[in-house]
Amino acid sequence: VVYKYLLRFIHQLDEAKKKMMMHLRLLLLASLSLSCSLVSAFSSSSPQQQHLPNYLPNNPDDVVRQAATSITNAYDCGVYLQTIRLPLSQAIYGNKEEGFVADRAIGWQGGPMETYRYLSPMVNNLLPRIRTANNTAGLNIKVSEQILLDFDGSSLQTSENPAGALYDIQALLQPNTDGYYIKTIQAIEEQFCNTKKADKPNRLFLLVNPAWRDKSSFGIFGAQKAQELILDRYETTYALDQFIVRGRQISLLKCWSSDWGLYAVVNNGGDGKDKSMPAELIASYATRPEYKVIDAALKGVVSK
Repeated sequence: VVYKYLLRFIHQLDEAKKKMMMHLRLLLLASLSLSCSLVSAFSSSSPQQQHLPNYLPNNPDDVVRQAATSITNAYDCGVYLQTIRLPLSQAIYGNKEEGFVADRAIGWQGGPMETYRYLSPMVNNLLPRIRTANNTAGLNIKVSEQILLDFDGSSLQTSENPAGALYDIQALLQPNTDGYYIKTIQAIEEQFCNTKKADKPNRLFLLVNPAWRDKSSFGIFGAQKAQELILDRYETTYALDQFIVRGRQISLLKCWSSDWGLYAVVNNGGDGKDKSMPAELIASYATRPEYKVIDAALKGVVSK
């Protein structure tokens, strides 16, 4: 009889132990689920806001270095489809003079074929500086270029990373609103950017100095498609634009992940054309400011 009760007690003890282990297992699973949710929430949040520099780059190499850093930071945050805008005039640099073109039409040196001649070597210099792989084994990154439509000044540059094809980059220079470029962008996304591998990142694809600003550039019939295919998906990760406001040279700088910075030469009541004075950061905006906003900001800090 004692032996029978002892067996029953052991059996009940085993059952209690099983229930306790089941509860512990459920508790562990719940903890893991909560941890995954927290990690997902933090990883999907916006990256830490970066501070804008106080002054603009001093030369084209500084622009390339600054752009490469911004593009790399965005790539590390999972932004594989990017738009960048590089300056097409050396008038932004303090020791450069370009006469009428620099003073009245900053960044415009002629038609697309002329701007291509300035832009192409700049992008060729930029692509190898974008870090998509941590180790290239000391080997150089090779950059090649394919001319698309010469009268549009458009081309496709490809950087081949020695770490492997998954780390290659493609850059489409000066696409415009023509349907040819919409199809080209779709084809590059399908054939190059999308690796179709769940455990591998997509490859980096850049739109460099596109001819559009917003969906109105595409006309009534193409606006919605452009918004869905390009404008909503390609984030501006670097931009340096120049133009003239109130007779002064103005620059807008966007770096990842900072606001848009407004820069101007403010030299105690001068006309803003003193090349010895660097352009200073005078305001910042969450989105690219319109002309009237820039004009109001300039009016507030520059003595007439």
